[in-house]
Amino acid sequence: DLGGGSGAYSINAVQSYPGLEAVVLDLPPVVEVTKEYLAENGVSDRVSTLAADFTADDFPAADVVVMASNLPIYDEAVVAQVVAKAFAALEPGGEMHLVGEMVTDDRTGPLDAAMWGLAEALSGGAGKAHTIGQCRGYFEAAGFEEVGDEVFVAGTLQRVFGRKVG
Repeated sequence: DLGGGSGAYSINAVQSYPGLEAVVLDLPPVVEVTKEYLAENGVSDRVSTLAADFTADDFPAADVVVMASNLPIYDEAVVAQVVAKAFAALEPGGEMHLVGEMVTDDRTGPLDAAMWGLAEALSGGAGKAHTIGQCRGYFEAAGFEEVGDEVFVAGTLQRVFGRKVG
């Protein structure tokens, strides 16, 4: 879980699927707090942490990579690089899921996703409202196949996904 913060996605995943193990990769000060959430939820034995910067550091081998709810912070080059690094780290048959505030390709909405990009611009981030098509393009350029997208949370979050065939 890239930039997994509290570990909420990983906690929910291992609670829902008993055989699953997960790793939350986030910055060193963040994973110290993540460890507290993992302990509070009784999943420290199945969810570990890795102190790293996913925009700069390599990823460990994985079956699934998730990057969720931090997309507007980064520009196109960084997101494309992260998706490519995820592809390189995935085992054959593995998949990546990018869940984020994406706007439609004609940039007419949804408003909440556009506002996230604006908020990032005002707070000093890259301030990008990536389109669904751009995100699909990051996956295709990295070598993913079976690339698709779907609404994750109506009006706010979209999910783009792809599989590393081989």
